[in-house]
This record gives sequence, structure tokens and C-alpha cells, in this order.
Amino acid sequence: MLKTSKSKNDPSARGAAQPAKMIDGKKIKPALYVGTAVGHGRYIAAQDESGKLVADREGRPIAYRDV
Repeated sequence: MLKTSKSKNDPSARGAAQPAKMIDGKKIKPALYVGTAVGHGRYIAAQDESGKLVADREGRPIAYRDV
């Protein structure tokens, strides 16, 4: 008899989802920031649920990976 292994697309074979990242009690999500015109470059920044980019003290958007 042929034995089949689980498919990689089988939802029961997947692990648990990663917990949502949060800043000051608010969930954030990744968003592409294109700041080449002001010399910031282009990177994935943190965006809150209302759609505003999360910025540091100088007003520059925080990278999502740094959260």
C-alpha cells in the first residue's frame, strides 16, 4: 500500500500564527514607506490600525523589524 505524507498546504500541518506586534497597546501592521525624496530610503515601516505611520522622536517612521 502506498503511504502518503501530509501536504504542505494542509492547514492542520501548519504551526500557530505569530502574535501581533504592538506599540503602546495598539496593534501594528507592516506598510511600505518610500522616503527617497527626503533621504530616508525605502523600507517596511510600522503602521497602526488607523493608518498612521508610527514615528520616532525625530518624526521618521519606525521600521517594522525594529518593533
